[in-house]
Amino acid sequence: MRYWHRLLASDPGRKRLRTASKVTLSVISSVMVMLIIILYAGGQVTAAIFAGVVGMMGILVVNDDTEKEKKLTTVLLALSSACSLTIGSWLAKWGMAADLFLLLVVFLALYLQRFGSRYFSICMIAFMSFYFATLLKVDFTQVPWLFASILTGILFAYFYNFILIHDKPEEVLKRSMASFHIQANLTLNLVIEIVRDIKMDKQRLLNLDRNVKKLGDYARVVSNELGTTEPGEIWPGLSTSQLRLYIFDTAMLMETLSPSIRRLKEHRALENHAIRSSLLQVIQSIREAEVLNREQVHYLENAAASLQTLRELLWTLNPDEDNGEWLYLIRRIESIANHIIDGAFGLQQSLQQANEHHIGQRTEEQENDEQEEQDEEYGIRPTTKKAIQALIAGGLSIVLGHIYSPAHQYWILLSCFVVLLGTETVGRTLVKAVQRSIGTFLGAIAGFIIAMYLTGIQDIVMLFICVFLAFYLLPISYTLMMFWITMLLALMYDILLGGINQQLMIARVIDTVAGVGLGFAVSALIYPHRTRDKVTTSTVEYLNSLKEYVNNYIDRFSEKHTAFNLADLALELDQLLETLIEDASPLYRGWFGRSGIQQQLTVLTAINFYAKHLTASSTRKSQLNTDERFEDLLNHVQRSLTENIDALSAAVRGEGQARIVNLDEERRQVERLPEKSKSNDHELLNHLRLLHNVHYIWRINESIVYLARQLGAEPKSKDQ
Repeated sequence: MRYWHRLLASDPGRKRLRTASKVTLSVISSVMVMLIIILYAGGQVTAAIFAGVVGMMGILVVNDDTEKEKKLTTVLLALSSACSLTIGSWLAKWGMAADLFLLLVVFLALYLQRFGSRYFSICMIAFMSFYFATLLKVDFTQVPWLFASILTGILFAYFYNFILIHDKPEEVLKRSMASFHIQANLTLNLVIEIVRDIKMDKQRLLNLDRNVKKLGDYARVVSNELGTTEPGEIWPGLSTSQLRLYIFDTAMLMETLSPSIRRLKEHRALENHAIRSSLLQVIQSIREAEVLNREQVHYLENAAASLQTLRELLWTLNPDEDNGEWLYLIRRIESIANHIIDGAFGLQQSLQQANEHHIGQRTEEQENDEQEEQDEEYGIRPTTKKAIQALIAGGLSIVLGHIYSPAHQYWILLSCFVVLLGTETVGRTLVKAVQRSIGTFLGAIAGFIIAMYLTGIQDIVMLFICVFLAFYLLPISYTLMMFWITMLLALMYDILLGGINQQLMIARVIDTVAGVGLGFAVSALIYPHRTRDKVTTSTVEYLNSLKEYVNNYIDRFSEKHTAFNLADLALELDQLLETLIEDASPLYRGWFGRSGIQQQLTVLTAINFYAKHLTASSTRKSQLNTDERFEDLLNHVQRSLTENIDALSAAVRGEGQARIVNLDEERRQVERLPEKSKSNDHELLNHLRLLHNVHYIWRINESIVYLARQLGAEPKSKDQ
């Protein structure tokens, strides 16, 4: 059962499954219908294969923002494919003219992206149609049949994309939330197993860490869906901020449980039967609570009761040298679990109120800021640079193709063009080039072997399996996608060319390596965008968002506080960090030498962890009660921390001599404040609560100071 649940959760929103299903069904339907037409009206099997190509492209390359735009783009694909096919069949005998036309399409595909994804889609299908026409040496007499293929492929792409398997944003969000809950429960089940077993099982703990990371990925998926979909359409009464806060708290509970359980076992705290039983009861009750189910409020009540039992138990235990540290760990778990339960009750209350008042509609406020962003940098735009790179690399690929493999002169061009798509930096281009080469090599071997043993209908069935697996696995691994695509091409060559031989597949692998090599070389020499420059830009962007987040958090302690959803900012920080890690992957994986990038990412990950705990572990009041001295001191801390973040940004950019300040003295002053006045118990308790709320501020600053000094920053004297 566990593996079944894990399978259900593995594809949040079932996006991969739906996309792969649509592509596969579109290809199958297009090929089968054209085969039937050919059978009764005469014609060549190439028309059926081309219908499948168009049916596949009609779904894959359509990426407009709205459904209306997607439908129009799908229709325009038919016109683009027909024009390109006609020109390709007409220019086939003119050699150089055909080469120039194909280079023009490659250039426009990348250059016109600045005006929207539609133009890229139109040029992409034009490229593939022209490529298909030259590969099969299509003459003018075959064009009418291929026009029928285009019509068939586009009709089925439209049917599956917008009618039969229509992706409604509300359904995607609902399925994504279901995947998030399944993964959360799987993680909690593992926590329960670990807590029950007094012994330290390192393998289980490692498994828990993997599950927590996966849940964090799912949280980001749901958060992104909430950016475009109003949850009130599915669960009347719920707001985006409410649901985001609940997702954030749930993910943070898991991130807190993973290291805390490990340390509790190290301190032998779970050998205390009362603590272990009470903690288990809390975790089990949270797992059983169905937060978005109006009929299951009693599970939340049980969770609240079990949490209160744990809280009362903690009150009976006085911290000492033996239990002081692990009591703090359990109090952290109790604090974040309390946030989840409070948030869940808030969700239930909103659902109940909406149900009682029969709220069936919500006012949807969507801000569609579709203004074209001004390019602030002087000189050539990035899209123009990429188009020039593709033009130069494409020209060299065609020349090399005519020299090395004149029978398939555009194979090298195809690999070169594809490896330049979606690769912003030199490092990403190299990674994609290597992945494509490995996938092609392994796929060619497998495809050659399989093609020898399959015939007739078996080839067709295997071809469809390859289509499904290629696009189902694409978001997971580009190498796996290329493996199945190369197998698919091997089977297509077997069908179209009447057989496949070893020399043909070796030539395909060599052409792929040559193409990706040319693409990488040109990206590294012509208008190169270095990976380090991209990492610097992403790091500075993250630090700017961190500064905004910390300032909004500290403002909660003063009268200038304004309502702000810190969970939204925390989730944005999480997404920016993931983007930074992805941008830096060619560096920390050793493609261009590590040079300290791994240490930098480790510190930034720690900062991100501390930043999220500011919201997760703190009191959820709009404004906290503070005295004048505390507020003045914290304002000074805020200014110093802001300056330190700016100094770290300058150090990352390599600008001058950055100066940073340590806040150890300010921390001591904050912690000594109660000693400077005759405080009653209430005031002392309030101050301790304030200290708890600012605890991670010091941790964030320590990490910033450490990283800035590693990058060359110098301490700032107090009189500066």
